[in-house]
Amino acid sequence: MVTSPLGRLSVFRLLFVLLFPALLLPTGVSTAAGGLPLTAPEAMVIDGWTGNVLYARNANVERDPASTVKIMTALVVLVRHIPLNRVVTISYYAATYPGSSAGLYAGERITLRNLLYAMLLPSGNDAAIAVAEAVAGSPAGFSRLMNAEARRLHLWHTRYLTPNGFDEWGQVTTAHDLAELARAAMSRPMFARVVRTRNWTATSVEGRIVHTWTNTNQLLWRSGAVDGVKTGTTPGAGACLVASARRGGKWVISVNLGSSGAARFADGMALLDYGFQQESAAPSTR
Repeated sequence: MVTSPLGRLSVFRLLFVLLFPALLLPTGVSTAAGGLPLTAPEAMVIDGWTGNVLYARNANVERDPASTVKIMTALVVLVRHIPLNRVVTISYYAATYPGSSAGLYAGERITLRNLLYAMLLPSGNDAAIAVAEAVAGSPAGFSRLMNAEARRLHLWHTRYLTPNGFDEWGQVTTAHDLAELARAAMSRPMFARVVRTRNWTATSVEGRIVHTWTNTNQLLWRSGAVDGVKTGTTPGAGACLVASARRGGKWVISVNLGSSGAARFADGMALLDYGFQQESAAPSTR
């Protein structure tokens, strides 16, 4: 059988149409169900109202949690009903703690409420350490409270060793556990109020020190539907994001772990959009 040049040209055009979109994907991007492009090796989307699973990719693989740990740090404060007007004196240890910082000063006196903003918006490690010292006397003591709350929430693949999220051997979580944690935390009005805040100005109790903090979650500026929750980045964890959004009566929570730095927020937005397109059908399983 002889194929005419016109026939061969049609075949080439068909192959080009089918293959060209794949050629446009950057290196490291894989395609998930429904044509969902992600750089994240682990991801999860759940219905925020029911907990039903809408999408999962390696969702029970344990990995470093980075600053997503601070979701639990804040939740422990709220579930224990610690007065948020409690005044905390910032220790030298907290003020000089390395990594991301809220710019707190040793000896500064500031309310626990403002420390939640300092911890969840600019992801201040100094604030997380200050919270742990104020509530439990030490980061190690506070970590025990975090693990107790994780067990209460049935986060069986999560273990905490720090209140801030530095890479520590044995400190792990999963995309599934983070989605469940975010759902629990977002049910707390104070937590939800903090994580949807784009910018916050706080003053020390004496009024001498003023801080202005900006939320690291860039999705708050990209979509009016987004209302939280937390970023995280360490060498072991990569670029991570836990996100929440509400649209037309639907509430979706997404998690992407180990994304590339450049694609973290694109991954998160793609997961949220995918979740809004799904029916809440699959039951949440652990």
